[in-house]
Amino acid sequence: MARGSRRLATLACTLLLAVGAAAAARIDPDAVIIFAPGAENVSPADSAMLEQIASVVRTGPEKWISLEAYAGDQGSRELNLALSQRRVDEVSHHLVELGVPASRIRETSYGDERMDESDLPMRRVEIRVRRLQL
Repeated sequence: MARGSRRLATLACTLLLAVGAAAAARIDPDAVIIFAPGAENVSPADSAMLEQIASVVRTGPEKWISLEAYAGDQGSRELNLALSQRRVDEVSHHLVELGVPASRIRETSYGDERMDESDLPMRRVEIRVRRLQL
């Protein structure tokens, strides 16, 4: 039994180290849209920023966009996940209207599940412009 417990403890430590390394290696976003509590609409000021991002992505077929949406911790897990999904859908919709092919946009909604160490409010969508690694 002690041998199994040691193996389980080693596995747990390995997993924690891997998760910690992934979080430490996380790339800072190229842009962030902060939403008012409960809001899901992109503001006119953020629309201008999305135009700039769309123009960068349209310059080459190897470029794509990663969107990660978060919500605050007020309310239930289900409501927060739904709100973050509406936010990421709204940002994605704007980018498609600006000429970015939907196939080059990747969306992820975390709701309030992934609390982080950043100083950014949880009510946000992080935008990263990526290059395909061929």
